[in-house]
Amino acid sequence: RPGDTFKLVWEKSYKKGEEFSDGRILAAQYLGKEGSHTAILFESPEGHKDYYTIKGESLRKKFLRSPLNYRRISSYFSYKRFHPILKYYRPHLGIDYAAPLGTPVVSIGDGVATYVGWKNDYGRFVKVKHQNGYYSTYGHLSRYGRGIKRGVKVKQGQVIGYVGTSGLSTGPHLDFRVVRNGKFVNFLKIQIPAAESVKDKYRKEFEITKKERLSQVGILSAYRSFPHQIVAAER
Repeated sequence: RPGDTFKLVWEKSYKKGEEFSDGRILAAQYLGKEGSHTAILFESPEGHKDYYTIKGESLRKKFLRSPLNYRRISSYFSYKRFHPILKYYRPHLGIDYAAPLGTPVVSIGDGVATYVGWKNDYGRFVKVKHQNGYYSTYGHLSRYGRGIKRGVKVKQGQVIGYVGTSGLSTGPHLDFRVVRNGKFVNFLKIQIPAAESVKDKYRKEFEITKKERLSQVGILSAYRSFPHQIVAAER
């Protein structure tokens, strides 16, 4: 809207004194009639990177809204669904996403792969344990993502497999399910919580980063230090 202001602080990479490429966005701020919003990139000492508000709350949702790019939903969450192969009604406590064979499937959130292998009707199957009592499962895969095996940590958006039709299946699709505190839930209807805020033990480091970034946003000055240049720009 006219009069609104948007400010960015980002990295520029240099090679032999020549601008090479744009790097990460380190901070962003919006000022408008409806208020102000600030995002700050913070990397904890343990290597976790995320964008946070000035209060240290994550701006990322705990889960992605879907685990793949799909054509349509072929079966919804139901306690009484007619099975197209078995020809009788039984619960379908997940969502079937129809998609072309080989479509990448990603983890909806950070977690640990607790099961990677063949699982009866589900065929090639991956189960991921998330924080706060959540699990997500991915069935009928054609193959697994690179490095995906039991016990490995996975990041939100990481490819864990590819759409297939393994197991009891009529065609290429993903059988996707979410468990919360031991019970299957309809993922299309749950309210997705925000990702974890800055941990208390890293609050001091976050405050130092925040102070530096807000200073850069406020004065819109350029910090020149090769091989990176931190640039503040306003448009």
